[in-house]
Amino acid sequence: MRVIDVTVDIDAAFKALADPIRRSLLEALTKTEFYCHIDGEEVNGICVQDLSDMLELPQSTVSRHLAILRHAGLVGHLQKGVWHYYFCHTNVVRDIQAWLVSLMKQTAQ
Repeated sequence: MRVIDVTVDIDAAFKALADPIRRSLLEALTKTEFYCHIDGEEVNGICVQDLSDMLELPQSTVSRHLAILRHAGLVGHLQKGVWHYYFCHTNVVRDIQAWLVSLMKQTAQ
């Protein structure tokens, strides 16, 4: 059996992805058309307020789920003044996908 070296914490990522609210948040964060603008300049992320409005959830709930996604490495964070913006770490999602593809190849052999 071959061991695959993954830099991503697969356990934390799958635990984070096990919740439908976190999956919805991650999906929203992949859509750059929802990225916020400050004085006409695009910020590479979506603020908690906008995510809360999108998912029709309280900001405290969204913030709690974003913290779990951040801990798993799936989401990044940027602060500008008092505003917090979140974005998807697409490279981490790709690493997880590559691990799953590799696993599938191993089971097909």
